[in-house]
Amino acid sequence: MKLRTKITLLSSILVMSILLFVDVTVHLLFVKIATRNEREVLQNKWTEIIAETGPTMILKNAWGPKLKDELSGDTTLRVFDQQSRLLYEVSRQSRFKLGDIRFNTSQSSQLTDVQGHKILVIHLPVLSPEGNQKGTLEIVEKWDALETNLDILNTILITSTIGAMLLSLVGSTILANAILLPISSSIQTMQEIERSLKFKKIPAGSHNQDELSQMTATFNRMMERLEESFQSQQQFVSDASHELNTTLMIIEGYANMLRRWGTRDEEIRKESIESIYEETQRMRTMTQQLLTLASSQQKAPEPHERIEMIGCCQQVVAHLKPVHDRQISILTEEKEIWLDANLTKMKQLLVILLDNALKYSSDEIEIGLSTDEKDVYIQVKDYGIGIPEGEIKRVFERFYRVDSSRHRKTGGTGLGLPIAKAITDAHQGTIRMESVEGEGTVVNVTLPQRQQERLSRE
Repeated sequence: MKLRTKITLLSSILVMSILLFVDVTVHLLFVKIATRNEREVLQNKWTEIIAETGPTMILKNAWGPKLKDELSGDTTLRVFDQQSRLLYEVSRQSRFKLGDIRFNTSQSSQLTDVQGHKILVIHLPVLSPEGNQKGTLEIVEKWDALETNLDILNTILITSTIGAMLLSLVGSTILANAILLPISSSIQTMQEIERSLKFKKIPAGSHNQDELSQMTATFNRMMERLEESFQSQQQFVSDASHELNTTLMIIEGYANMLRRWGTRDEEIRKESIESIYEETQRMRTMTQQLLTLASSQQKAPEPHERIEMIGCCQQVVAHLKPVHDRQISILTEEKEIWLDANLTKMKQLLVILLDNALKYSSDEIEIGLSTDEKDVYIQVKDYGIGIPEGEIKRVFERFYRVDSSRHRKTGGTGLGLPIAKAITDAHQGTIRMESVEGEGTVVNVTLPQRQQERLSRE
């Protein structure tokens, strides 16, 4: 069963149930109110007659014909003594056989069906001036007016219910179409995406902030993210293929040189072997970085420990200084800076940032460390060639190179900063770069001291 049919049926059943409940309630309330009003009229009338006539005269059989003049419509009047014995009976038209009447000491009334007619029966006690029970006056009235009014009321209720049901069916259909329009549009869009393998959005029909509009907006945002992810993946595969292919072409070129002239020319042989070795090392580095990026995207939780960042920086600097023979200064006003992090990843982050600074500058490198109550701040500053302002926002993209020739010359792969960003993101931190071309570059990293504090704030 389609959802549209379900919505129509369920809403129609709900409306029908409500209408039936209202119809029954109106019917019962009408009967109750009408009975109460009629009972009060008859009770007041005959209570006054009893008071004016007197209980003694009422109980005498000779008074019956006089009471007949007080009867209206199809009414029967019966008088009983204290022993519930019938003293006399006065009838205006027909007489109803109600069986034995139970003796009552208080006023009572009931509405009953006799021979297919609505009959109202009222009992009134006949009291002496001293308040003693002398007998019972029973009024039995055939209530034709109630039957007529009920017929009219039922006709109105049935007619209005049928009309309301028809309107409900039409309204339910319109409602179902309105609700399912975005869903149907989503289904069509998904089917088009499945057929064409192209990302499309659902047209936003209105600017209402209802659930359907939110669903449409959520779907469109999901499509945007999927498209961005797909394009990023395509770009990643294309760039990786290009990088690997370039390296292989270089290796192949030098291999051909070795095959042709390597046996005769010592200088060509030495140059070719050195270049092949460098490209092989570069390919190895690129492969390792690709694996690092892939593992960082799996969102696997890294084991964290309390590490002291000043000591961590000193270890990394001590490892890099002999290789590059450059001045690397650690600037901080703190004695100790503690952080919840993965020690291996923190060292890798520092190595990437320092390696970038060392490659593209020849002056001193500065590492700034500071902290506050919640976060730890790491700053790596160089005084090198800098980066054009328009290129800064793209430096964290995979394989992006400000100058491809400069990267090949320095051995860069375009994967270092993306890995640094992945490490920072994994620690719920942020990384940003500021640079002025010809003056230098500053990379600022912010990390929470404790991971749970950052998670609770988010």
